[in-house]
Amino acid sequence: MSFLQFNFWLFLCILISAYYLLPKKFQWICLLIGSYVFYSFAGLKTIGYILFTTLSVWIGTILIDKINEKKEIELNEKKEVLTPEVKRNIRTLAKKKQRMIFWCVLLINFGILGFLKYFNFLAINLTDLFNLVSKGKIEPITLGLLLPLGISFYTFQSMGYLIDVYNGKYKAENNFFKFALFISFFPQIIQGPINRFDKLANQLYETHKFDLKKFEYGMQLILWGLFKKMIIADRAVSVVNQVFNHYDQYGGGITILGILFYSLQQYADFSGGIDVAIGIAELFGIDMSINFKRPYFSTSLSEFWRRWHITLGSWMRDYIFYPLALTKRMSKLGKLAGKYLGKRMGKIIPVAISNLVVFLVVGIWHGPYWHYVAWGLYNGIIIAFSAIIDPFYIWLKRILKVNTECFSYHLFRILRTFFIVNLGWYFDRANSLDASLYMLHNTIVNFNINQLMDGTIFKLGLKEFDFQVLFVATIVLLTISIMQEAGIKIRSFLSEQNLVFRWIVLYMLIFTIIYFDASSTNLLGGFMYAQF
Repeated sequence: MSFLQFNFWLFLCILISAYYLLPKKFQWICLLIGSYVFYSFAGLKTIGYILFTTLSVWIGTILIDKINEKKEIELNEKKEVLTPEVKRNIRTLAKKKQRMIFWCVLLINFGILGFLKYFNFLAINLTDLFNLVSKGKIEPITLGLLLPLGISFYTFQSMGYLIDVYNGKYKAENNFFKFALFISFFPQIIQGPINRFDKLANQLYETHKFDLKKFEYGMQLILWGLFKKMIIADRAVSVVNQVFNHYDQYGGGITILGILFYSLQQYADFSGGIDVAIGIAELFGIDMSINFKRPYFSTSLSEFWRRWHITLGSWMRDYIFYPLALTKRMSKLGKLAGKYLGKRMGKIIPVAISNLVVFLVVGIWHGPYWHYVAWGLYNGIIIAFSAIIDPFYIWLKRILKVNTECFSYHLFRILRTFFIVNLGWYFDRANSLDASLYMLHNTIVNFNINQLMDGTIFKLGLKEFDFQVLFVATIVLLTISIMQEAGIKIRSFLSEQNLVFRWIVLYMLIFTIIYFDASSTNLLGGFMYAQF
């Protein structure tokens, strides 16, 4: 069941009615039942996966907490007669048991995700490698594996919770059903955000009165998200699919156009989906984590990724980057680099390597294809290289006497980042690594400007009317984004207006979406990040 289907909105209306009409002590139970009803529409067979993750993590964290409690009791009951060595042994044994449980739960759940998502990829590539070495013709063993809805998102969220409990950030949730709600809360399942237990759980379990202002906020955000998805993304994707699926038929000019349309499609699709998800949560009085913050206004690639899929970035930072960068081996590597390359390089190299690993993981997370691996490495290498040559940038700006405080320099940095990001999209969207390299090469050596002028643009899947709608909608999106970047809070501004004006705005959005979506023949399905 997608956010774009009529039956979802019927389901949502019934759930909201039950949520506010039933006694408030049943609100979290209502959300839990609703979340599993929503998930069941993706296939009853897949419910077993999310139930297993929920149960295994819940049991694992409860056991970790009990071991810790038992350790504290042993240390406190006989603290006056226990020698330091005995105390140390008690702590060591407890930690050993906790570590065993932790790694079992972690590896089993990531193992399920890895098996479902990457078994066929590994089987095909290992078979190809074997055939290359042995000059044989063995066919790869592949399985018809079904990827459960949102498995990456609920796995990452539950593993973050597991790590936090293991590290003692907070105690484990004792109520299995409440924990099940945290994992399965339906707005976050399709494409995030990846929420943290200490930020979301209490909101899910506490009672909420109907708040008209918050409800309006949620409706505004939902409609704005649907506007971006249905008016912009679902039109832009027609051009994107045509260019990338028939890349060998076009010169570099059309290829660049396809890349720019992909930038627009992905921005509108992902941010639109996140807006819908967060807006739905607000209808229930629940605030989920911000996951998108106008990344195309970034002045560096690292800032771009801090603004794009914010919760995935923070997950990678807290659970992969820091644990890796702060290891003893990385510390030794940094000292070794500092000894031979200088103190500055000694600090940069561990960070650069950790960043490279993070982006490699993010690339692999996107899908079991080599072009995603290349995309991850591209971003990691650019960020690492930028950190290494930063002194050269500073020296060059000083020699050229560049005014770094003026608007033109700020704009230059935004455009430079936009160019770097879009160069990476060649690897992200192409159907294969070979296709990525072909399109990149074709852009440079065969620009073919004539295809931009001879009407080829209008043969890419969109009618002239759709181009006009897309252009106007993109201008609206850009205008709103500029206002938000300038610190103007659109929803707060609307909330200060009269009730009639606020609902006029809502109805205008509703009728705009219905009319222009109905006029388009290019509605091509659900949100693109739902496949992850």
